[in-house]
Amino acid sequence: MKFSPLPLIPLLLPSLVLAQNASSPAGNVVTFSDPGIQLDISLAIPNTTAAPFPLLVTFSAPLSVGWAGFATGGCMLRSPLIVAWPNNKSVVATTRWATAFHPPTPYLNTTLSVLSSSVNATHWSARVLCEKGCSDWYGGAIDPNNNNATFGYGASSHAPTAPGDGEEWG
Repeated sequence: MKFSPLPLIPLLLPSLVLAQNASSPAGNVVTFSDPGIQLDISLAIPNTTAAPFPLLVTFSAPLSVGWAGFATGGCMLRSPLIVAWPNNKSVVATTRWATAFHPPTPYLNTTLSVLSSSVNATHWSARVLCEKGCSDWYGGAIDPNNNNATFGYGASSHAPTAPGDGEEWG
């Protein structure tokens, strides 16, 4: 897979993102929406006191979004990136890690699975479970008790060059 850095739309400032928090006995759900590209990303955090814990990330986007990614640490650098994109009638997901401003490489310290996905004539969606490595990482962790945590996301209108392979870089 190869990302094109030019069409990347990093949206890391809270003022650019509409976020909603919801709580239940099972945990918290945070939903991020970008009305400009019609991208919705939801993050479900279980009711726990500290990392590590599994994360459930849901992506929903029109086909004009070639890929979308979610940064659990608030930015692309030095935090797990959960990236998903449509491929035929299903969605591929992978985790990535970046140490500099260049395309991120596969992040091997995670256990990731696509629980369900769909692609139709206009949209794609996926429910992705990260069982290990996305809520805590070298140098950081998600605090499940912090309602003001910073997350980040990015998207592109360009699809990966090898959309069927979540691990191939180019």
